[in-house]
Amino acid sequence: MVSKFQKILMVCVSVSATTFALPSTADSLLDAMRLAYETNPTLAINRAALRTTDESVAQAIAARRGTLALTGSANLSRAPIAGDDLTDRYAISLNASLILFDGGRSRDAVASATESVLAARASLSNAEQSVMLDAATAFLNVRRDLQFVTLSRNNVNVLKQQVQAAEDRFAVGAVTRTDVAQTQARLAAAQSSLAASRGALAISSEIYRATVGVAPQHLSPPPALPHLPRNLAVAEEIAIRTHPLMNAAHHAEKAAALDMRRAQNARLPSLSANASVGGTYADDFSGNKQWRDSASVGLSASVPIFSGGSISSALRQAGIIVERRMAETQNTRVVVRQNTAASWFELQIANASIAASQLQIEASQYAYDGIQQEADLGARTVLDILNAEQDLLNARTNLISATHQKNVAAYRLLAAMGLLTPENLALGIELYDPSENFNRIRNAPTSTFGAAQVLDGIADRWN
Repeated sequence: MVSKFQKILMVCVSVSATTFALPSTADSLLDAMRLAYETNPTLAINRAALRTTDESVAQAIAARRGTLALTGSANLSRAPIAGDDLTDRYAISLNASLILFDGGRSRDAVASATESVLAARASLSNAEQSVMLDAATAFLNVRRDLQFVTLSRNNVNVLKQQVQAAEDRFAVGAVTRTDVAQTQARLAAAQSSLAASRGALAISSEIYRATVGVAPQHLSPPPALPHLPRNLAVAEEIAIRTHPLMNAAHHAEKAAALDMRRAQNARLPSLSANASVGGTYADDFSGNKQWRDSASVGLSASVPIFSGGSISSALRQAGIIVERRMAETQNTRVVVRQNTAASWFELQIANASIAASQLQIEASQYAYDGIQQEADLGARTVLDILNAEQDLLNARTNLISATHQKNVAAYRLLAAMGLLTPENLALGIELYDPSENFNRIRNAPTSTFGAAQVLDGIADRWN
């Protein structure tokens, strides 16, 4: 069932329901998420791991079926006591075997493998969330660094004009060489800051390319943030209920419990039906040639009496694994709750920082305008103007940082609650269906894939 907040997220983040071709550039945040979903190799790794886990169900189902094997042998034997007689003997047989009862071990093996598949699917969903968060963070980082570069460039241009004005005023004796030097020093510092901002932008652009698959170009402003829970308690409740890591932990715990039951049932007897048909051809090189047909049908039972302690050890091991899985579930719950709370408080801090930064800009702008007017009347020095400009620049920088932190914290909170999934984001593209491969191989088809088919399938995924 889709929760209230999942519906809200889908409405707020979704775009037109019309499916369109994947863009070659990611101009919007949603474009970046689409491209990351389609191209990020992390998801390809996790999808391949899931398909590997799918095969464990097919193998467990196959173990419950009968086996059919064709065997043959050829022997040349000598009997020294009988006068070094030689005998040439050939045998061939078709053997069938079917497990009738094994204490439920094969049934539990299928159930355990199925739970492992569900845990792997949840892990894939968490990997998808991580990639979506990485794409959003990379997009927002590039946007922030672009704003920093613009702000630094404007500051450099303003200071260049002030240096020129200071030099002109020095030429007529209106200011001292000290005033000119102070302005030149601030210009050099601004140019250094601009170089650092450009370097940070280059780094964030490379991170964006690695995450999304293309270089950032003409990034549009991020969309309005989706509605978030009204308080931390609601956010934590959603996270514990829906986060993929919690689902993965629960399924892993169930798989461990089934494996422990299998270990307990290893002491039970097993019963198999066996059938065989075949024949033997013998030639003693003295004219005696014989062909003998053979056929047999029977039941075989096995009851473990003494195993050297291996069954007891396997049972103890399975019990420890169950205990470990239970502890992992508890630890996952703690981590999920912690991440949710951390993201929640980061969001609150960012909101407070935005409000404070806006007040700081207003006050700094008012102070700068006043100092500029006072300087025109000779009541303020060049250093006073430079300091006021720096305060205003710092305030604007703080607002950009706080706004960026708010956006990142919001998406982190969505990921911490388990809501930043491709399904909830309504990316407008065809999503990977983890059940497709599972449904194809779950009944353990006896046909094998040819080498050419395997290579073609790999090529299709990577083209």
